[in-house]
Amino acid sequence: MNLLLKKTALSLTAVMTFLIFSIPSSNAERLSSMVEQILSSHEDIVNSKKEVEEASRDVTDALLVYAPDLSVKYEAGQNDKYNASSNSQIDGFDTFDWTWKQKIMDSGASMADVRNKRIALEKKELEFISARNDLLIEAADAYLGLIKASEKLEASVAAEENTRQTTGQEEIRVQVGSGLASDVLKAKRQLASAQKTVITDEKSFKSAIYTYEKLFNVDDVNVNSLTKPRLAASTISMVPKSMEATVVMALSGNRDLQIAKIDVETAKNDLASALANFGPTVDAEAKYSDKNDASHTGGSHYEEQIKVTVEFPISGFYMEMPGYLNDRSALDRAINDLALKERDTVKAAKDAWVEYANARTMLSYSENEATIAKELLSIAQKERAADQTDAAAVLAAEEALEGALKDLSDDSMALLTTVYEILDVINLLEPDMVEESVREGTFNTSS
Repeated sequence: MNLLLKKTALSLTAVMTFLIFSIPSSNAERLSSMVEQILSSHEDIVNSKKEVEEASRDVTDALLVYAPDLSVKYEAGQNDKYNASSNSQIDGFDTFDWTWKQKIMDSGASMADVRNKRIALEKKELEFISARNDLLIEAADAYLGLIKASEKLEASVAAEENTRQTTGQEEIRVQVGSGLASDVLKAKRQLASAQKTVITDEKSFKSAIYTYEKLFNVDDVNVNSLTKPRLAASTISMVPKSMEATVVMALSGNRDLQIAKIDVETAKNDLASALANFGPTVDAEAKYSDKNDASHTGGSHYEEQIKVTVEFPISGFYMEMPGYLNDRSALDRAINDLALKERDTVKAAKDAWVEYANARTMLSYSENEATIAKELLSIAQKERAADQTDAAAVLAAEEALEGALKDLSDDSMALLTTVYEILDVINLLEPDMVEESVREGTFNTSS
């Protein structure tokens, strides 16, 4: 009776596990909605947006160096003088000063600063896209990783239950010198191996849940609500058709490479600014003062002053030289870093293409392998029922099917992430590309 209850409980457990992982939910948490949610609230994205805004204001601030500096000053008080050659006592006075200052020329230093601020804004915009895409891919990995972990656990639970039924074993413990037959010991070892796999996959499943909850900032997740995304045909059409095309597109659009080019331009502007320290500066100033009973004299009068100041930094030829040499060295380093980044970009493009091409091939093989494994298990079970084969053959077929299903889960997830990564390398990945928004289904592997 106890044995029957145990078998019934184990069967219910397997069925419930299958239902939890397999029944589609009407309230599905789609990958696209989760990505949209995280991209609107994650701290890295919020901070990156603020950095772009700050860089934009820096450009405005740099341009204002050529704006006229206008000021007005008002003074009022009492002006008394005693024990002097001519005493005077003015009950009150007031003075208005209007001043206009204008930078005319500084040997290119301000223009170099403006150029740097503009390309710094471009760099922040590229860094924002990088932060966004990194988070997008991380979100996809967490989402797909949880689906994959649940599918692996489902396959392990089913395989463990099939092993238990095929071997007829309920207890795996064996004492030394028990005298059990070798086929019984082998059956117990098979069951123990299947149970260990379930424990391992349960651990991976829980870890995937924790990763999902942490990244998406949720307290709980219903795996039943997750649905496999489907890539839109328009997204797949954007994937390059060859490794050579991937390399060409990466060299023209890769963000890291563009940032390295910006660093070179920044170093050039810094060098131009350093050279400006050896040149003259020209400034203009105009001032108008309206004075009433001021300067110990009664009555009103006004004053006007216009001047142009030209300054030659004679000491700059030796005081500014170390900074100039450092900026020239920084430019050389930026150029070297750009050359390294070009080689890194070529390698990243090739790696991305190989991973994508391999994922397509492996998924095709995995689909075929899983189909064959199902057929072989069905044949082995029929032969076992007809006493034409032994339990070991059935167990081997069950293990093969379990492995094939897990490989299929791995490869189907890998295809999506490799598409995201190759589009990211060539700087074409956008949040709305994570899945087809019109229809649901399994992974779209057609080109």
